[in-house]
Amino acid sequence: MKYIFNRRFFLGLCVSIISSIYLKKTNGAGQPFRDRFQSYRQTFRIKPDKKEAERIIKNIIKGKKVVEKLISLNIPDIAEDGNVVPVSFSINCKMTQSDYPKRVHVLGLENPFPEIAIYEFFPESGKAEVAFRCRLRTSSDLVIIAEMKNGTIGLNKKYVDVMLGACS
Repeated sequence: MKYIFNRRFFLGLCVSIISSIYLKKTNGAGQPFRDRFQSYRQTFRIKPDKKEAERIIKNIIKGKKVVEKLISLNIPDIAEDGNVVPVSFSINCKMTQSDYPKRVHVLGLENPFPEIAIYEFFPESGKAEVAFRCRLRTSSDLVIIAEMKNGTIGLNKKYVDVMLGACS
């Protein structure tokens, strides 16, 4: 005679109980969590603050020596969609123990939150290159700041004309 309460039955029962508890928490008012958050976010829209972006740049630079032509940018002049702006950059360095970028900051000056990304590199990385897609709220400068191991700063920026904005 087979037992009704075997391991397979017990595991299925546990999974169904846990999933029903989880679904009740995530669909509290019959709406997914993301939809409730979206309505909250649109109620309290955040305006971009140019002074905040400048303060972030000043905090990164902190009076250090700025080196020209340290960062090579590959960003289009015109972006059709602000949700997917292609960005690629490389840092002109040897990637040795004394010559590599410790941190690279990517800032969109007209975004509600200007810091788009922060990348950390190590000498073992091989190359200091990054290619990604970012969101830009509107046409603005995209600023790349590289903090080098020897204490110097590389700064490069490019104006990107965005046809259809994001971040709203």
